[in-house]
Amino acid sequence: KGGPNRVGPNLFDVVGRKPGTHEGFAYSKPMQSVAEEWNYEHLNKYLNNPKATVPGNKMAFAGIPKLEERAALIAWLRSKSDSPKPLP
Repeated sequence: KGGPNRVGPNLFDVVGRKPGTHEGFAYSKPMQSVAEEWNYEHLNKYLNNPKATVPGNKMAFAGIPKLEERAALIAWLRSKSDSPKPLP
């Protein structure tokens, strides 16, 4: 919470946030144009295949192919919030 942006944006409270909107981070145009919020389904899809989910984004991240690893990361991201979003 309150940490700086680094190579990527600060991810505190990312679940439920609109992609490309964290203050002070220079997002690519494709990431800024994503309409869907970072809900659990969208995070799972993006973390599985970032380039296919947001074509043209500049993030150098190949994705996480294993469902169990994506679920663990999403659970961790959920925990980084003062008010974690309800699980589906």
